[in-house]
Amino acid sequence: MTIQKRALIMLALLAFALTLYCVGRYSSPYLIYHVVEQSLIQKAPPFVDPTTARLRLETLIGTEPDKKVRMQRLLKISEYLEKTQRITPEEWNSLDEWFPADTSPDIS
Repeated sequence: MTIQKRALIMLALLAFALTLYCVGRYSSPYLIYHVVEQSLIQKAPPFVDPTTARLRLETLIGTEPDKKVRMQRLLKISEYLEKTQRITPEEWNSLDEWFPADTSPDIS
C-alpha cells in the first residue's frame, strides 16, 4: 500500500471522526433535555399529566436566553431528579423556587 493510499485512508477516518464529534456536540443538549423531560414525567405527582409536565419544564428552561445557563439549569434539575423517587405535590408547586435562574458570573 502506497503512502498516498494510507494518507487518504487516514484523512477519511479523521473526517468521519470529526463528523461524529460534530453530530454528538450538536445533539447532546437535545438528548439531555429529552432525558430530563422523561424523568420529570415519570416522577411527577399522580395528578400531573405528561403535557403539563412538559409545559412546566419548558417554562423552567425556556425563560433563559443563554444556552449555557439553560444547560446548567437542566443539569441541576437532572441531578435533583436522579436523587428522588417521586416529586411530592408541594415540591411540584414550588419547582420554580427549587431551580432559580443562576445569575452568578461564569468563572471558566
